[in-house]
Amino acid sequence: MVTLVQLFFQPERFAHLEPARQDLLLRQARRAGLLGRLEAIFREQGLLDHLSPRVNNHLTSARMLALEDRRMLLWEVNRVQRALWRSGLEVILLKGAAYVFLDLPMSRGRHVSDLDILMDPQAFPRIETLMAQHGWQPATLHPYDQRYYREWMHELPPLRHRQRMTELDIHHTILPKTSRLRPDPRLLFEAARILPDHPDLKTLAPTDLVIHAAVHLFYDSDFDKGLRGLLDLDGLFRHWATDTTFWSLLLPRAQALDLIRPVYYALHFCKKLLATPIPDGILEAMEHEPRGPGLLARTLMNPLIARIMTPGNPDRLEFTSWLAWSLLYVRSHWLRMPPGMLISHLTRKGLRRWRFDVRNRRIV
Repeated sequence: MVTLVQLFFQPERFAHLEPARQDLLLRQARRAGLLGRLEAIFREQGLLDHLSPRVNNHLTSARMLALEDRRMLLWEVNRVQRALWRSGLEVILLKGAAYVFLDLPMSRGRHVSDLDILMDPQAFPRIETLMAQHGWQPATLHPYDQRYYREWMHELPPLRHRQRMTELDIHHTILPKTSRLRPDPRLLFEAARILPDHPDLKTLAPTDLVIHAAVHLFYDSDFDKGLRGLLDLDGLFRHWATDTTFWSLLLPRAQALDLIRPVYYALHFCKKLLATPIPDGILEAMEHEPRGPGLLARTLMNPLIARIMTPGNPDRLEFTSWLAWSLLYVRSHWLRMPPGMLISHLTRKGLRRWRFDVRNRRIV
């Protein structure tokens, strides 16, 4: 039986599947935010002509949405450049924006919901003023959430454009200030590279792009798009697969940033679940790193990540998926906050949600 993961590496098998199986895989891909990427793969390999009109209709729709996301992203970057014109401020594109501007293969057909950039926190008051002058306003948040972002998080509260309703996330590092792992953001800024055709824009260095993608996947609480994140990492690794300099720098860079754990998980699960070509010796070296995950942590993570990365019924959340997601959600908060703060934060969030439910409860 062909799974969604297998389909990304053996797309030619799709045309030979029964319609019911094709329908399930398309719905799983849409749920995982990967239908546009799947269409791009079919298109690149000339497989669209072998598919039924019904399937092509779904794929064409996904392609149109992905193209619109890309157009939106390019325009928002242009608007950020305009807002910061002649300010002398450095803009580093993150995640999807970086993949698009570097024209990496996995950016084709990729869904993008917002724009993420990295900037100097010392300039945040000035940046917020300039952005406000060009239509970006802070999202309406509870006072506690405002404090949470500004005192403890790794980014400003989200900015939303008052006309286009697009969202801009301005980061100053890649992990919250309260996280157990605290990479020095100065290293990221110093190694960032100027985009050849856009001298006022930068992206992270290749090793840092991978490390940030690993952090975002394995230290965040949003696992709904976990498979997309793992495929992003696979795409990054494959893009630099033949670059011996990249592989020789990856481990020392993870050590310098104190991010051995997420990089180990990225390498381990890409190789285990996606058969990503990882050079011999890198994983073994990370397993012996004192700051890497221990045997117990690796044993517990294996079934949880494997379940999250295996799409199930797209119409309902299965119990095993819910359990894995819940445990990883708690883990992500545990890694990002000290115990006392975590208890206080979850209590506040829980009470606010309960009050909201009580106020909006309907008696039938």
